[in-house]
Amino acid sequence: MIYLKEDRWIAYGQLQDKYHVTRNGHEYYVEEVRFKKYNEALSKYFKVVESITHYGETIDSRYDLYDWGYSTFQFKDTLIDVRYFRSTHSIRLIKSLKPLSIAEYEKDKLGYEMDIK
Repeated sequence: MIYLKEDRWIAYGQLQDKYHVTRNGHEYYVEEVRFKKYNEALSKYFKVVESITHYGETIDSRYDLYDWGYSTFQFKDTLIDVRYFRSTHSIRLIKSLKPLSIAEYEKDKLGYEMDIK
């Protein structure tokens, strides 16, 4: 289960920012947290991913098997993408405000940009 901390989805790390962004008519909530060390960020990334898997029944998912840089989950009511950025020791969570397929999400290219505001 995902536990909200201070109205946060990621209950770890130092909150850097949270905001809403719209791309191609799709609305998203974005949350970014930072850690002091890369290994702390990586271990917390796996904890966040595990908690997301308990959100509900997963319809579809994609993840990076090479270096575990991202995990994307499609649920009935939302899509949640979690990104681990090794260079900044940070984790970003992107959540659609309405149901969205992974294919539609990938067209918005939010996961590939460091600055998406």
